[in-house]
Amino acid sequence: MMVALQPLVSEFTIVGRLEDFAISSKGRIKYLSLSTLEADYLIAVAKSPKNLLGKHLQPGCHLKVTGMRKYKLHQEQVEYKAYRVELLSEQSSHQTAIAAKRAKTKILVCQGSSCGKKGSQAICQILQTELKTKGLTDQVEIKTTGCMKQCKQAPCLIMPVRNSYTRVQPQQVSKLVSKYLPPSD
Repeated sequence: MMVALQPLVSEFTIVGRLEDFAISSKGRIKYLSLSTLEADYLIAVAKSPKNLLGKHLQPGCHLKVTGMRKYKLHQEQVEYKAYRVELLSEQSSHQTAIAAKRAKTKILVCQGSSCGKKGSQAICQILQTELKTKGLTDQVEIKTTGCMKQCKQAPCLIMPVRNSYTRVQPQQVSKLVSKYLPPSD
């Protein structure tokens, strides 16, 4: 007899600093990259008619995000889906200073099974090499993520300034780095 593992679901509330986000062509927020002192999170945002906060969001602002957390035991992953995103007014100067120290520009690279099969590991290695060549390793961090739900268009990555790319080929990486990240002086 085979037993199927069911995902464990619970509610979450995370207060943190917005590092980056991805928006659709229609202006809907798709993903938030949020950092706290404890961890960094990639959070999918539920579709809703009120999901127009993208006009007010900027990397560095502080958010309170509430939603559902799903533990996928068989994949050893945790998925976050936000149902409510609040822009917080001010943070204490101490919290802002700590967050600023941690702040690095992030490039998110999907490591889901489809992206992995289609070369996301090679994309990460080429990104590392490009960042090292341009002297950007102390300013830019490559973050690997779970599935970005773009499996048919793998491999996927999100560059700074909320730009998502699919079907990325190794020969495109250098151009993407040059487009979004000018060399360090």
